Amino acid sequence: MPTLIVAAGGGGDAITGAALAGQLDPAAQAVVMTYSWDRLMVDPLPGPRVAGHFDGLNELAAGVVEIVASTRPVPPAGSSLPRLAAELPARLVLLDPSTGTAGLSEQIRATAAYFHLDDIALIDVGGDAITTGSDPGLRSPLADQLALAACVRTGIPAYLLIAGAGLDGELREDVITERLAHLDAEFLPALTGSDIDRVRHVFHWHPSEASGLLAAAANGRRGLVEVRDAGDQVALTDATTAIRAVEAKRAAATTPARLLIECATLDEAEQIIHDATGISEIQYEGRKAARLGGRRAEEPTADDLGTVDSHAAAARERGADFISTRRLAELLGATTLNAFAALPELLATSRPDHYEPSVYRTTARP
Repeated sequence: MPTLIVAAGGGGDAITGAALAGQLDPAAQAVVMTYSWDRLMVDPLPGPRVAGHFDGLNELAAGVVEIVASTRPVPPAGSSLPRLAAELPARLVLLDPSTGTAGLSEQIRATAAYFHLDDIALIDVGGDAITTGSDPGLRSPLADQLALAACVRTGIPAYLLIAGAGLDGELREDVITERLAHLDAEFLPALTGSDIDRVRHVFHWHPSEASGLLAAAANGRRGLVEVRDAGDQVALTDATTAIRAVEAKRAAATTPARLLIECATLDEAEQIIHDATGISEIQYEGRKAARLGGRRAEEPTADDLGTVDSHAAAARERGADFISTRRLAELLGATTLNAFAALPELLATSRPDHYEPSVYRTTARP
């Protein structure tokens, strides 16, 4: 059955969606709908980008707006989507949340109709899409909950696929596993290295942490990884690559998404989620952007290798087997996309026994 892939949180989920496309519908070219909602190192503006923030979008039909390689964000906005459109084995269609769940559901419905797709696979790497709203560690519920509510509102058969449970450092893996069992989630084939072959090259420049760690696990990596600017640790295990599917309608009924079904603007959705969870990721991004606004990004060079070695030694003492390249970039001040992309290039050349896409070993490869 031809499937429309919807990335719950943006670019990282879109990469994983493209990797999973071979399993979901091997005969067809993947169509992935995604927000342009990047980290501040990619996009210095808080919140998601909407259609008006781009030049060169390809309007296929009313509500169906494709991002292509020649699409460009209007400065000062930034977006990783045009480069992803050039490099992923998928067509990317923009999710524009400016008109809330009502508008998103129409965009999804129109895209499914245009491409003659029969059902929806909503991809969430990490698993915070099934939050109750009160989970400790929850940081970024808005995008996922909007996408979940919109998929349900379309009336098209829709399934929420959870991959890499716990990798985003928000909900704990055991909490996600228990919740999915309660929802009678079905196990799909686990993500494999062959699936990742389709997208592996992207992680040499894209800073998505959770999706990058999922790719590392699919390639056989196991152990503790130090992540994010706070230095939390997540585990890569045999269970990390599991893919579980639950009916989107059933999942939404247990999450704040049930409160968003009728909302008609992004501001309204943000207020509903803030009231339900106490969290506003757009406000958080705004505060972080203001804090980082005067800080100059540093492009890593060979002079920084000693600092990298020191960070690796310190992480090893804390029990970590790996550091995510995203965390290393934060520690080194490589806080723009160009600066981030320079880090993997440097490590691949100068520390090949430690580096591979998305992770850096704290001890050299045997």
